[in-house]
Amino acid sequence: MRASHDLGLLLQVGAFRRLLGVRLLSQSADGVVSVALASFLFFSPDRQTTPGDIAAVTAATLLPFTLAGPFTGVALDRWSRRDVLVAAALARALLTAGLAGVLAAGASDALLFVVVVAGFAVNRFLLAGLSAALPHTVDARQLLPANAVVPTAGTIAYVGGIGLGGLAGLALDGPALVLLAVGGWAAAAGVGMGFLRPALGPDHPRTSARGGGARSVVAGLRAAAGHLAARPEAVGAIAVVAAQRLCATLTLTAGILLYRSSYASTDEAQPGLAGFSLVVLAAGIGFVLAAAVTPELVERWSSRGAVLTGLLMGALAQCVFAASLAEAALVAAAFALSLGGQVVKICTDTLVQQVIDDDFRGRVFILYDMAFNTALVSATCLGALLLPPSGQAPGVMAAVAAALVATAALTARARSDLSSRRRPGHPLR
Repeated sequence: MRASHDLGLLLQVGAFRRLLGVRLLSQSADGVVSVALASFLFFSPDRQTTPGDIAAVTAATLLPFTLAGPFTGVALDRWSRRDVLVAAALARALLTAGLAGVLAAGASDALLFVVVVAGFAVNRFLLAGLSAALPHTVDARQLLPANAVVPTAGTIAYVGGIGLGGLAGLALDGPALVLLAVGGWAAAAGVGMGFLRPALGPDHPRTSARGGGARSVVAGLRAAAGHLAARPEAVGAIAVVAAQRLCATLTLTAGILLYRSSYASTDEAQPGLAGFSLVVLAAGIGFVLAAAVTPELVERWSSRGAVLTGLLMGALAQCVFAASLAEAALVAAAFALSLGGQVVKICTDTLVQQVIDDDFRGRVFILYDMAFNTALVSATCLGALLLPPSGQAPGVMAAVAAALVATAALTARARSDLSSRRRPGHPLR
């Protein structure tokens, strides 16, 4: 299989292995923490979960970084990305230890959200840094398979962390479970320290990045936005990723409500959480499978053909779910939306890395991440407006399918393939 061949070649590169190690350790720790938070926030018998609650949690965890992202993105283009990754991993370890303390003390929800928000913000910064650093570990021709393998491996680690957290949660309480993740981030920082300081960029001399005042930051953001705007194929591709993610998250929001109110008893946390874990597992399998199929789809049909396939695949599964609202159909939709969404994202990540100059890459990936986060928040806000507490909304789910088809139609009408504009010497494949 081509995916196995690509992975074998990539793993021969020491810098790639080390960067992958940072991602695997950090995302497995993420999975453990996610189990503890999901159990406490969404499936606790003491809490009545509503669409508004889901929107509030999503907004509280993602919006602060979405607003501050452009300013932190400048750091990825000014400071050693190796130092940024190490500092972010250590910060996440400290914040996770603080989260365990907050849960153990039974502190107020306000304090809990402050710690959770800070942790999510640091984590998004870390992931953006990993994306910006990836082109420094492989050559241009390996970017597409690398973009297929790296996030896929990260998702496997995340799902593995969820599995570990679910098993450990049978014997440990919330605070003790959260503490398991501290070691993961500490280990990620240790692996990151194995890079030489300039190894992950940025490529300009440190002296050329002087000036850290607000005016300098705004000027840098303006330059990065202009650099991105001059590459409309990248802007369009990022917009497609955001649209697909909005649709998938709206379905996921309905799924949480269905497991909380319709598919399982509201008196116990475990049945609903266990059932929803099947949805997460199906999505994880789809995400992993995308790494194997995306290079084949691109080679056979081009990047735009792969993107269209991903969008229409999700639309078809969403139609079946909208028609039945059955639990099995939800699991199938989660699989198809995740598989199709990751196909779209792999193609877009590769395009952005190819057409964006290295001096702007950190800021552009932060802007990309902002678009991604805004789509997630927008989806849960739409859910708060359109979904009932039971999650039973076949009309809304049908509208999601229609939105995916419309996105595919707009993509098909694009004048050029996603891979048609590329810098000389930087082929997509």
